[in-house]
Amino acid sequence: MVTDGNDNTSNETLEQTVRKARQSEVLVYCIGLLNEEEPREAKKAKRALKALSEASGGLDFYPKDLAEVEKITPQVAHEIRNQYILGYTPTNLALDGTFRQIKVAVTGYGHPAVRTRNGYYATPAPPPKTTQAKPAPSH
Repeated sequence: MVTDGNDNTSNETLEQTVRKARQSEVLVYCIGLLNEEEPREAKKAKRALKALSEASGGLDFYPKDLAEVEKITPQVAHEIRNQYILGYTPTNLALDGTFRQIKVAVTGYGHPAVRTRNGYYATPAPPPKTTQAKPAPSH
């Protein structure tokens, strides 16, 4: 996401969006172009972008100029192309809606970085979407 950080048309609160980011399987990388913002608005935008990226396991960046943006985008692209999916089964199987904190640590050659959500909500999976079969045309 490349943004000035200002929320001018959302139908959801920041808290609702952060919760959805925690529940999704998508890492959000935020590039905040905040240099021309009023300091108070820039601080508010930075706080929102940081919360969103951290909730999803992504990263947030605040470049000072276009040259920095040109350095950041290949870094983000590299991370996206070099990701692995890791799964596990929790010991507490109760689907009680509580937030469960998780931490993943990896050791290995080159000191690999770990990007992951900081937790999840223990809720039942939504039912699969069904599609109705269309009847075959009669001749």
